[in-house]
Amino acid sequence: MFSHILRCGVLEALPEHQKEWFDDTMLYLTERYDGLSAEELGQLRILGERYCQPVMNRPAEASEETASVN
Repeated sequence: MFSHILRCGVLEALPEHQKEWFDDTMLYLTERYDGLSAEELGQLRILGERYCQPVMNRPAEASEETASVN
């Protein structure tokens, strides 16, 4: 899933296009891998959507506190 996300450029897509891509991809995965349960497919989508979210920076205060302790 993750390499497919990278190859398709989903990371750079607008949120509404990401949703469309995930909708289509999950339909394909449901048909292709009929052994996956609905719960497993749901978990796979959640992981894929999280993968597409931007990296969160730690707050500056937390890194300054860590630096002063060391």
